[in-house]
Amino acid sequence: MGNSCSIELLGKYTNPVFVHCEGAIDEVAIVFKPLGINRFLREDFNQVAPHYSQPFGSELWLNAGDQLFSSENRLQFLEDFLLSVYSEKEEFVKMEQALALLETNEYDYSVADVADKLNMNFKTFQRNFTKMMACSPSDYKRIARFRNALRSKIQSDGIKSLTSITYEHNYTDQSYFIREFRKLTNQNPKLFFKEVSLLGDNKIVWEIL
Repeated sequence: MGNSCSIELLGKYTNPVFVHCEGAIDEVAIVFKPLGINRFLREDFNQVAPHYSQPFGSELWLNAGDQLFSSENRLQFLEDFLLSVYSEKEEFVKMEQALALLETNEYDYSVADVADKLNMNFKTFQRNFTKMMACSPSDYKRIARFRNALRSKIQSDGIKSLTSITYEHNYTDQSYFIREFRKLTNQNPKLFFKEVSLLGDNKIVWEIL
């Protein structure tokens, strides 16, 4: 008898994603912090999630999914399952340090700077980062900077100008800032900030169409 549930893994995305839902959906979603999912997979994340969205065919997870949806206490079952597959590796510690450096606004670290700080060969660092994050360090830095700018602007209730956001988040100039926003949202920043809303304890940005 085949598995009745399906599992979808979301990887990196650098373009807007439009979601259209009709009717009721019985779904459980797990949102991991960057690098978090690696602790629960037997494969490299880049191996199983090279695209924005793809099915995940692991028999272990599919069987667990079937049991999850027939369980009376889904939360407890999910917690027990995740603990049973959890693993910790030394390489995760270095990669978490790399993420912190790439995400910071205090200094504009280059990828080479981060590799040096971790005492890693540049090519080795790039290879390991891509293996675990399914994107290059430079792509991750670009997305992290966009998210930081987005959060800063929205949480300021419109007080901060685009110019202040530009330099606060290490964009070269406002033209570059606008180009980056257009690439990632298909809109200019002024229009984008008029249309978006915060959901999920003010941590998720949505545009309701």
